[in-house]
Amino acid sequence: MKLTLSFFLVGITILSAQADSVVWKHYARGGIVIADSTSGGLGYYRINRRSETIFRDLRLFAYGLKNDAFIYLRYKSSDKYETHPKFYRYTTTSYRKNTRAGVDLQYHFNQGLGMFVKEYKSGLMNLEIGHAFDMSNYLNETRKTSYVKTAFFWDHDGSGFSTKLELEHFRQISEINVNNLSRNQYMFVLIIPLKNSVSLNMIYEMENYLENKRGTVSSITFSVGKKGNLKGNAIYKFFMDKSLRIFK
Repeated sequence: MKLTLSFFLVGITILSAQADSVVWKHYARGGIVIADSTSGGLGYYRINRRSETIFRDLRLFAYGLKNDAFIYLRYKSSDKYETHPKFYRYTTTSYRKNTRAGVDLQYHFNQGLGMFVKEYKSGLMNLEIGHAFDMSNYLNETRKTSYVKTAFFWDHDGSGFSTKLELEHFRQISEINVNNLSRNQYMFVLIIPLKNSVSLNMIYEMENYLENKRGTVSSITFSVGKKGNLKGNAIYKFFMDKSLRIFK
């Protein structure tokens, strides 16, 4: 628990340290998840800051089923190159647990180069390539698994809805000791805005391991969400004050 809180507080600190982080957007969702023949509840919270040159994003997502659970805590940052604004460098750090895929608490890190393939009035397409590694049983082992990561992202805003598509591929390049952990991860998001920054959300996600032993796991979620603006200084002071009590 302290590890998760530490990671969250570090993310808040990094977000607060940005010179132009005066206003952040935040998003909250709650709803149901359906996986195979079971269902359960979900929660989602995200803090996001972007400008012409930077992107900072901290998110926490979790759902619970009768016998399984998925928890995902991620921080991502990226910065455009001033001389070549079509390109950017990025870093992603995350903690993740997915009992349906047989994944214990996993620490994951990746960094690399991104490119904006197409920017248009109502959307954006970008590609990423980089190096990644993870520790699939973070609390009980120190062996790292390395990958080459490639990804495609597409955000589009329609007249009455918005969509997001994320396709990520992790090709294992380190020695395969037990299992081949090469995998594909897919996510499709449909957002239907309502009134007062409230929206209906449908998300389909799938994780496909290339080794048959783990196979493919997927889920679909339906939720109600709300977004708004937050003052960065207020968030920073709140979490820093609380952290003194948490770690005593």
